[in-house]
Amino acid sequence: MAAFDLNLLRPLLVLLEERNVTRAAARLHLSQPATSAALARLRRHYDDDLLVRTGRIMQLTPFARDLLPAVTHAVAELTPVVDRKLSFDPSRTERRFVIGATDYMTAILAGPLLRTISQDAPRASVDFAPQPVRDGTLAPYSHLDLIVGPVGFNLPGRSRELFTDDFVLIADPDNAALSRSDPTVSDLSSVPHALAYLNDPDHDSVQDVLRRAGVDYIIGARLFGLAALPLLVSGTDMVAMVPRMLAAKASRTLHLSVFELPEDMTLPMTECVYWHPRDEDDPAIAWLRDALTRTVGSLSREPSGPSPRILSHAQHVD
Repeated sequence: MAAFDLNLLRPLLVLLEERNVTRAAARLHLSQPATSAALARLRRHYDDDLLVRTGRIMQLTPFARDLLPAVTHAVAELTPVVDRKLSFDPSRTERRFVIGATDYMTAILAGPLLRTISQDAPRASVDFAPQPVRDGTLAPYSHLDLIVGPVGFNLPGRSRELFTDDFVLIADPDNAALSRSDPTVSDLSSVPHALAYLNDPDHDSVQDVLRRAGVDYIIGARLFGLAALPLLVSGTDMVAMVPRMLAAKASRTLHLSVFELPEDMTLPMTECVYWHPRDEDDPAIAWLRDALTRTVGSLSREPSGPSPRILSHAQHVD
């Protein structure tokens, strides 16, 4: 490869196809002397005449006949690489995007996002991968296009705020310990709690809120991630604090009661989309970010269950 000038690849193909320097020059938009010079360089490289005159026409040498299919294939493979511009057509793309996200974000976003994407990019697809380990580097973007996750976890890259959710309390409707519509600290101290953590099991924000409110909570179960909490609570005497959007989605299919928390136990959680700085102007990644923003708007309008509180959109937090 080092000995071959790739600028000669297209002249080689056209010369072998036309078998005529004048016609090849016209197709290449080159002068005839320049095309003859390209042919001379190609002959030196291959140590073969490539084109030989037979009477009044030029014919391919045996070597050139064998070479032509490979040259045709090489040009076909290289053309999309050389001609690719900084543009993106969603209607034609078959790209598979990969988004790193928490189980909670995957639970509430995956279906609606795929519906949003299918409208503009019916042949595109999305893989949801676990939220990456937070090591302070941009390494996760070697296999992820975007990360969707909460503020405060030192996720890498540039970011844009998507929405702020708050927490509510969920319980089985037959849980006799929660008969009132506004559970008190005493009520919350009398029932076992299903607790989820996203980082350190012993230093979780939900447990911190319970402690500050003076809840002497009982741990009934503890697990990693939020999405399974509604399944764990339904049909048991446990309760759990979960994001409102997750409660809204789960209450459509599970037997659950949803309670507002006391004012001193409010817990906002802001979710952002993160991307590698190199992708700031990448049209495909910009389109995917926009699709996420449009999807968040549709989440706030879902009719059943508690109404998710969309407090903010599309603010840069670089």
